[in-house]
Amino acid sequence: MQLQSALEDRWPPLAWIARCEQSNPAINVRHGPQVEVRDGWMCEAVWDSEFGAGDFDRTDLVFGSGIRLRGDRAVFVPAGATVDRLQFAELDGVTWVSNSMACLLAETGIEVDAAYGRYFDFFWSVTRGLDGYLRRVPTNRGRLEVAFFRNLVWDGERLSEKDKPNPARDLGSFEAYRHFLEAALVRIVANMAAEERRHRYEMVSSISSGYDSTASTVLARTAGLRRAFSFRTARGGGHDHGEDMARLLGLDLELVERTAWRGVPFSEIPYLAVNGAGQDIIFSSASEHLRGRVLVSGFDGDRVWGKEKTHLTPDLARTSDGGLAFTEHRLQLGCIHLPVPGLGARQAREINEISHGPQMAAWDVPGDYSRPISRRIVEEAGIPRESFGMHKRAATNHFRRGEAVLTDQTRSSYYRWLASQESVWRERGAKRTRAPGRFFWAFYDRYHGVRRRVRGLSRRLPRGVARRLLRAEDKFFRRMNRRINLVEYLFPWAIQEQARAYARRESTSTSA
Repeated sequence: MQLQSALEDRWPPLAWIARCEQSNPAINVRHGPQVEVRDGWMCEAVWDSEFGAGDFDRTDLVFGSGIRLRGDRAVFVPAGATVDRLQFAELDGVTWVSNSMACLLAETGIEVDAAYGRYFDFFWSVTRGLDGYLRRVPTNRGRLEVAFFRNLVWDGERLSEKDKPNPARDLGSFEAYRHFLEAALVRIVANMAAEERRHRYEMVSSISSGYDSTASTVLARTAGLRRAFSFRTARGGGHDHGEDMARLLGLDLELVERTAWRGVPFSEIPYLAVNGAGQDIIFSSASEHLRGRVLVSGFDGDRVWGKEKTHLTPDLARTSDGGLAFTEHRLQLGCIHLPVPGLGARQAREINEISHGPQMAAWDVPGDYSRPISRRIVEEAGIPRESFGMHKRAATNHFRRGEAVLTDQTRSSYYRWLASQESVWRERGAKRTRAPGRFFWAFYDRYHGVRRRVRGLSRRLPRGVARRLLRAEDKFFRRMNRRINLVEYLFPWAIQEQARAYARRESTSTSA
């Protein structure tokens, strides 16, 4: 078996797609300019062993994706965390595998079912874990599936799933667990900076005033992290930046406006084209800080580092699909996503026991928002207790929940597409949806003044009453935003637009 690669120099830097034909020993791969190509393997990945050996298929501590030949088989390797995925299609006797669903649709001509209105629930199912998520995406023809974490093996005839290596690590104490995290990060950093790479990486972290991103930043700093960015505010306007922590850690910090993405035309599309929710759109605001780097994040820290005893099974069930919507845009930025809590996360139950042990009592603060592992990591780095993890805030913009509203240009394009689908939905008996009318918009425009008056009134009311009033007003406002976003069909529209972007790129192919 052999890999035959062709460079597509105008594709997103890290995108790739492989074409596998039965009884054909050649696998044809087209790829963007930052994909590393070697004899017998290719990748856009970082992992915890020597780069030159290309053994990313033999570890669970791998981020990004790649293809590795092993004898008469090809192993397609997704990330070792469910913030990324592979997808594959079977059509007319050919199997296609890609790290971009948009690329796969553009190359095969497959279209997702535009009349299927439950895509959010479909992609949210990854929170059920590796044995519970929905795999087959509704399409007009062929077979299209998503694949998380587990490797895919092509034997020349068919594709099958194989679990990643699962070594039993000693994570029975805080000291052992912290040593494992730090040692793994040191090895990964050596890999990402290897001289044999055509494109070397450096880390950048997203730091806030919360637990998980701060603890991840501290751990990465021991492995050489020097740069970080922080969003000035959380959702709702409260301060959420990690400026004080970055200063104490000696990091170069850039402050980013959380909603800067609204000034970039159609910036929502690559995020909505992943799961229809687009909750990670805030990373678009930090594009220039992420370009060509490895993003260190704290995604999944609520499950792995929290005290709750739910979602602790080794199949990586999660409390949310946070981080997943970054999948397509990171390929455009040449960025690899490394969520630190994902290291060794199949042993989440063992890690959770550390949080409940008597040796962690000094770092277990009162209240519902306590993560002793994170707090100990950060406080032992010299950051005062009151500087972080005091209040739970969120910076995400979840379109389905009405936390954000589509920009004017995006909304106009989406509404035109909705209008074009009326006959399709009618024929299929699917739920029809229409754009808001002029009376809605007249009310919505005036409602912003009502919001200001409600907030002014809340400052003169008792705290409990004010909190209930603001919560009710926010719920009503999000409901209106959901009416604007028309969330049921955001995914099929966005993935179609993202796929067209591949088709529009005039590329110059260079074979290797």
